[in-house]
Amino acid sequence: MKKDEIARQKLFDGLEEKCLQEVFEIKNLKIKLTDFYNSPLTALKKETDNTNFDILIKESKFNLINSFTEKYISEDGLEIHYLKNNDMIFLFSYGEYQPGRYMLFLESIWYYNLS
Repeated sequence: MKKDEIARQKLFDGLEEKCLQEVFEIKNLKIKLTDFYNSPLTALKKETDNTNFDILIKESKFNLINSFTEKYISEDGLEIHYLKNNDMIFLFSYGEYQPGRYMLFLESIWYYNLS
């Protein structure tokens, strides 16, 4: 796996209903919150080997907050989700930052080849 040299980007800050309506264009791909919302980072662990997964966690500086359910969060305390598309893995952090205020960040993009 190789990390893309993009900077972390805030994609959304506001009410959850509005985020659900947004379409984000990243690397010529149109992405909606519903495309990755049900894909927590722990599910990616089952699709990659432990070495690559550990590199991804370490370089992204994500924190494991519950080792039993393996929930990873960003520096802002938002849960990490992923989206696979072709040879890319997009990592997003999303959640309620303050009561009623939801934030979405593109944390990083990784290139992989599982074949």
